[in-house]
Amino acid sequence: MLTVRMARTDEFEQVMDFYTQMIDEMRGTDFDVLWEHGIHPSPAFLREAISAGQVYVGVLDEGAAGDASARGGQGAHEGANAGGGDDAREGGDPGGGGASRIACALVMDEEGEAGYEDVPWRVPAQPGEAYVLHVVATLPVFHGRGYARQLVAASVEAARAAGKKAVRLDTFVTNARGRRLYESCGFDCLGTHVLRYGNLGPTAVALYEKAL
Repeated sequence: MLTVRMARTDEFEQVMDFYTQMIDEMRGTDFDVLWEHGIHPSPAFLREAISAGQVYVGVLDEGAAGDASARGGQGAHEGANAGGGDDAREGGDPGGGGASRIACALVMDEEGEAGYEDVPWRVPAQPGEAYVLHVVATLPVFHGRGYARQLVAASVEAARAAGKKAVRLDTFVTNARGRRLYESCGFDCLGTHVLRYGNLGPTAVALYEKAL
């Protein structure tokens, strides 16, 4: 059973290991998210986000995590990166062999990518009135189980409880699986826009928004 919760402040290493493993396992596949170790997501970004209570994780208990390991990664490439990739880019035993294991994670904060201020969002929102999803990720062995949908749905509910007006995100235009996920969660596609990413430069992405 998957439990979605906020990452604890003592879980930085587990979260960092989760993203490291996800990047390694996706690299060179059809679903490579093009993230780089130490750059995106950076340790500083994740540490700050955890400290601020902005990292949400989907955690499996020991039985469920062990069952997946016993199958030797069966279904590891059932589909594209489940969340589609924040900032156009999305992805533990990152849990570290204890009683639980991180299966999926994301960061939700108020900071959009460079260029978000020029997007014609449909929901009028002042700075601080909308949340943005970043680095939405599911470990490949857990693709196709609906974990990303649970994670995204829980983050949307957290945003609604915080009184936000909308949740926004971006993903690669070619990320068909991720885009289906967001649309199934009630996000509206606002078309294609060019945003600026530090390690990728100007990049065409699909923008999504969900009114709350």
